[in-house]
Amino acid sequence: MLRIVAVVWAALSLSACAVVSSDRPLFSPLDAAGAPILKPGLWAMPVGDCTFSMRGSALKWPDCANGAYVGPSALVGGKRDTSGAFSEALTYRMAVGDPAILQIEAPADRAPGDPKVFYLGVRPLASDGDGRVTKARLWLALCAKPPQTDAGNPRPAKLPVGLTAIKGREECLARTQTAVRNAASQSEAWAFGGDGEDFGLVARWIRDGDR
Repeated sequence: MLRIVAVVWAALSLSACAVVSSDRPLFSPLDAAGAPILKPGLWAMPVGDCTFSMRGSALKWPDCANGAYVGPSALVGGKRDTSGAFSEALTYRMAVGDPAILQIEAPADRAPGDPKVFYLGVRPLASDGDGRVTKARLWLALCAKPPQTDAGNPRPAKLPVGLTAIKGREECLARTQTAVRNAASQSEAWAFGGDGEDFGLVARWIRDGDR
């Protein structure tokens, strides 16, 4: 599913891809007032027991470190090209709330079947002296609880009010902010359940720049 999750980074797609999406951005600049601000610079979102040197060059980090550059309105990541530059970029907007919502817009050249807009929950864990977030939980807003890996082929879950299944695709469609917020709030417990199948990540600001 999501070629673009190479930019929101592989670990966030471990949730069977049943992500909450929309055909247009549901959160406007007005919803960003008072929202957490991610500190610009190089971030890492390591998966599991990934081992790498945060002080060392990010060009040498393994894929499991999920390195990315966070700008004021763009997330830049994915594979690096021969010059060391990241290859993919996504536009984002942070919306205030509990949890905060990270609205991500796919590029116009997204792969067929990729959603136009999808959503993550954000739970700040630390900030700098200017109040900018330097550490946070991140997780995908999901349509329903992911099936356990040993659950076989369970019956499809009934979607919560405000979410609509998309025929032939795994993600669902949200038409209101409330539906997105409810899904993100519910998904946090699934993302950090501590059952060995967690799909949430802890993201940490490393330094200025992208190297």
